Amino acid sequence: MTTTETPTELIHLTYEGNFQLECEATVLSCRLLGEDANGGKTGVEIILDRTVMHPQGGGQPSDHGRVASGEVGFDVDFVSIDRETCVVRHTGKILESLDGSPPFRPGDTVAVTVDADRRRAMSECHTAGHVIDRAMDRVGKTLPPTKGYHFLDGPYVEYKGTIPAPDRPEFLASLQEAFLALIDENIPTAIETLPRHEAEEKCTRLASNFDFRSMVAEDVTEVRVVTAAEWSCPCGGTHLRNTGELKERGWEVRGLKCKKGVIRVRYGPKE
Repeated sequence: MTTTETPTELIHLTYEGNFQLECEATVLSCRLLGEDANGGKTGVEIILDRTVMHPQGGGQPSDHGRVASGEVGFDVDFVSIDRETCVVRHTGKILESLDGSPPFRPGDTVAVTVDADRRRAMSECHTAGHVIDRAMDRVGKTLPPTKGYHFLDGPYVEYKGTIPAPDRPEFLASLQEAFLALIDENIPTAIETLPRHEAEEKCTRLASNFDFRSMVAEDVTEVRVVTAAEWSCPCGGTHLRNTGELKERGWEVRGLKCKKGVIRVRYGPKE
């Protein structure tokens, strides 16, 4: 395995790391990607041994932030992960490279800083999606989840099933009531990495319709489990410390759509 194929340590996967917004890291590789004709900026890609940034995936957008050493650095606007090698790439743009070389060399130590406001918004959005899972259970609709879209441009969660059209207005009102009650209860979030069999038992104990094996590849031996609003599921995203933190922006259930055996629940902060 080459240096740049060494899996990147993802600090956010631990409970405390989930709230950490900066770290020091060692550069494994850094390369220029070409110049932006419009802005005159040069693209940069860097691979580090560790990072506090969340790579895009699992229905959650990537973090933004900065990688720097002293006065030299660049703003990161996208973080990606190779699911086979678990190598994370940070990409962004730098105003100029003084001698045409990358800003950093392998072995350099850099500071990695997350855009705190964006991280907070993404964590709220993802946690709110999990709270909807729990709210669905409270109103008697414990259905298999199929998708979570935790982007701020219209977040939603989907489930297998349907709700008759005449029943939808009452169901939506009940779901909103349950969602807001869970926020008021200020329920702490737990984040833990468990052996596969323990993770499967923990997740399926709460939801008999939860298809753990469809969400976790067979060769995975350890699973990160997030329990939000007392609802556990495999998850690699970032989250709030408790459900009560959703009050500030007034997160709410916004709508419901049923089509082709799929229920889509839309949610978001108050506008």
